[in-house]
Amino acid sequence: MKHIVRTGATIALVAVLVLGASATVVSAEKVDVERDGQEVEVDNGNVEFEDTDADLDFEVSDGNVDIESSGVSIEQRDGDVEVENDRNDLDFETSNDGDEVDAESQDLEIEQRDDAVEVEEENLDYDRQDDDNVNIESESGPIDIEIDADGETEVETDDGDVEDDRDGELEVDRDDLDYENDGDGDVEWEDDETDIEQEERALEVSTQSGLDFESDGEGRIEFRDGDTDIEIDGRSVDIEGRDDFDVEVDESGRATSSTNDTDG
Repeated sequence: MKHIVRTGATIALVAVLVLGASATVVSAEKVDVERDGQEVEVDNGNVEFEDTDADLDFEVSDGNVDIESSGVSIEQRDGDVEVENDRNDLDFETSNDGDEVDAESQDLEIEQRDDAVEVEEENLDYDRQDDDNVNIESESGPIDIEIDADGETEVETDDGDVEDDRDGELEVDRDDLDYENDGDGDVEWEDDETDIEQEERALEVSTQSGLDFESDGEGRIEFRDGDTDIEIDGRSVDIEGRDDFDVEVDESGRATSSTNDTDG
């Protein structure tokens, strides 16, 4: 078995012995480590990790995040976020640090744009435009509508509740979903397959399949899925993959790559 480490123009081949261990330490602006379908590239703070066997592609470039892993994708561009999960046809998008939202999942769609709100599900269509006119349609009853003196609206059906406070705050509660936007950049989505929490530029995503992602929006990122564990803090990188695949790069660019193998 070969463990390939590329740094700039230097290529080192390290043979792994039975019951042995090998490690190579280098210092360079660019690090490229490849073994058994797993590859890490670190270049001036940009990170890419690919595991073809696990169907995983993880990339951080200029602070932007792109992840694809077994039917789940995560994109983060400053305060713009998109999360997709094929298991329940989820497409969750936010922009302007969570002020604008467009989320779809099976029979539910939620849109928030400036002062406009639309919640559309199988038995309810709730629509409020910028002029504060509200249109509510329900295919079948019962339906309970409450509007207070400040215009705050609550709609309740057998399928769930919609609460619209008209100042950016919106809550949608159903048996299979909880959605909340506090109007100040904090957005939460929780369904049977995916949990999403966005606080302006910070983001957390977890799925029932075992994926966990956290980003503080300021350069610290943690990702776990299956055998893969990735931690990034500024220019410091630590990636652990399958079969004792391990690559570390410190703030100065000093890289350590090691592997332990018992198969020879």
